[in-house]
Amino acid sequence: MPLFFPGLPDDIQIKHQVHDDWTVKNWMHILSVDEMQRRTGMRSEKRQQNFTLGRVAIRTLLSDHMQISPSEVPIVIEPTGRLSAPESGQLLSLAHSGDQAIASISMRNAGVDVEEIREKPDSLLDYILCEEEKKHVYGLSIPHEQLLFVCWTLKEAVLKANGTGLRRSPRTVQLRIDPISQTATAVDPEGNPWHARFVVEDPYVFAIAFDPNPDAA
Repeated sequence: MPLFFPGLPDDIQIKHQVHDDWTVKNWMHILSVDEMQRRTGMRSEKRQQNFTLGRVAIRTLLSDHMQISPSEVPIVIEPTGRLSAPESGQLLSLAHSGDQAIASISMRNAGVDVEEIREKPDSLLDYILCEEEKKHVYGLSIPHEQLLFVCWTLKEAVLKANGTGLRRSPRTVQLRIDPISQTATAVDPEGNPWHARFVVEDPYVFAIAFDPNPDAA
């Protein structure tokens, strides 16, 4: 079933990619020569899998948008490490965890994240929350084992959307979450507002954050 974010603006496109041992060999022709070299240089099979998943997701998404072969999509790595495809006119975001990857393209600033739900110390949630949001977050009707990952993915998505990524602490992002609608609003370290959506597909949490202004880039 395709991944669905409730109320996601139409100008934001996403691609959800799942690792499949049966088709992974067919994905190799999608990667560029440089990407194949990077993949080969990774010692860990898990890193190779994650790298391939992510690049296949973003390349197939841009391929549909640009109407060219996935292998022909010109992807550039910016000095910040962020991926871009200048010829597409779109802003890119990409994330992977476990055997899942998610990519987004849009003309507005947006960021995606995915995390596999796993056991973590209870103190980690308290660590990533700012004081102003703790009462709100701890009062949410979200299962305890999911709460950390809902907050983490939303915060990381916001930081990726504003271009800083985890160079800034997650606690610098303040969230307001509605578990019923699976939506959230956020304020980043510079005081900028963001809208967000999240989906729990056990054992994964997916999130996307985007500028509420469709003309912002």
